Amino acid sequence: MAGRKGWLGRVIGDFTRRLRQYDVMMMAAGIAFYWLLAIIPLLLLGSSICGYVLGSSERGVNEVMTMLRRLIPAATGRDVETFLRSIVETRYVTGVLGVGFLLWVGMGVFDAITSSLTTLSGERETRSYLRRKLVAFVMLATAGLLFVAALIGGWILAAWPEIEVAIGARVVLPPFITAPGFPRFFTSGLLACLLTIIYRVAPVRAIRWPWAMTGAGVAAILWFEARVLFNTYLTHYARYNLFYGILGGFVGLVLWVFYTAIILLLGGLLADVLDRADRPARDRS
Repeated sequence: MAGRKGWLGRVIGDFTRRLRQYDVMMMAAGIAFYWLLAIIPLLLLGSSICGYVLGSSERGVNEVMTMLRRLIPAATGRDVETFLRSIVETRYVTGVLGVGFLLWVGMGVFDAITSSLTTLSGERETRSYLRRKLVAFVMLATAGLLFVAALIGGWILAAWPEIEVAIGARVVLPPFITAPGFPRFFTSGLLACLLTIIYRVAPVRAIRWPWAMTGAGVAAILWFEARVLFNTYLTHYARYNLFYGILGGFVGLVLWVFYTAIILLLGGLLADVLDRADRPARDRS
């Protein structure tokens, strides 16, 4: 019991010490800035890939916007979605150079995440420029694969009656899968998978899988609850439109990205602290 209390004390002490030592807010602001630069290229890339697979650019845009609605609070308003949709629908990606440019810009946000998590771990960046870019590409590719998994899951649920007819048997799905809120829980689960990969490969000092998964799980739960609370705040309390006019919805979106970045960094910090606390004393530094 005493050993467990000592372990918990080390975790809490190290976590709070690093929160005081590093400016998490400024790191989150940097990530949010790069995310805002990358959102249009990533949406264009996703809609182009979906449009190619589905054989329709319009369906590709619809699928990407449906996924985006699961990630941002609904109260940010229709103006934001309409604006983003208009950009994606009127721009096209052609050629290797076009795809390469979108990938390069999209990797910027993962570069910022890598730098911030390495700083929070108290380590110096020792990887070469090309290796850091490779790490960013791995994280971007993982996000893309999970995006495809989310799309496939949605298609399967939507086509389930036809699937039952095709196999000639009725298969009753568990109630939680058919619940209206399941897509958002499923999205949170995929986010936890993405964060696990990020916490594992982004810092210069690798975090072991159990603790990367723990930090990612905590961050995903916080993100899900924060999304509900922030949506309530925007709906009932915030009055950004009074100050910013038509930009009010975009201000809400920027704040949400900022809060999401804070949660991401706190989860990564927790994973690193837990990993160090579980190592022998000589390996913690």
